[in-house]
Amino acid sequence: MSYSENGLADVPAVAIQLSRDVVVASIQVDLSEDVIERFRGDLLQRLHESGSDSVILDLSGLETIDSSEFAALRLVMKGCEIMGARSVMVGLKPGVVSSLVETGADIDGVRTALDLDAAYAMLEPQQESDPDIEPELDPGEEGQDVESGLFTADIPDAGIPER
Repeated sequence: MSYSENGLADVPAVAIQLSRDVVVASIQVDLSEDVIERFRGDLLQRLHESGSDSVILDLSGLETIDSSEFAALRLVMKGCEIMGARSVMVGLKPGVVSSLVETGADIDGVRTALDLDAAYAMLEPQQESDPDIEPELDPGEEGQDVESGLFTADIPDAGIPER
């Protein structure tokens, strides 16, 4: 269905681009129901076309977000998740955050970052450790497992039978 068929032709679009293999949506327009509906469709289409597994919602252009707009953005993020993408909100201003907390907006599980660089860092693929490789010990720190922070010591057998 085209935008003219569903009445969204005159609705402002949100800028969506691909940067560093991440779909970045920079919201610079007021969030009406129609804007959110068009944005959701545009974002999910761009995510599908790009094959990216990451989305950043840049909200730095918004001076205010009420709890219903925030809930709608969470649904957009949920749609991205269903398509297999991780998403992060960036650029929330202190007044917006304070207002969301005061109005009881559901903020549980929302991934946020202070700026774009932090969001990109959060979305970088995590290197998986090889379980067959034992962690190295720091020289002079005999018996320290660096990853777990546990210490072990070689204690001579004191004649105590093992169980």
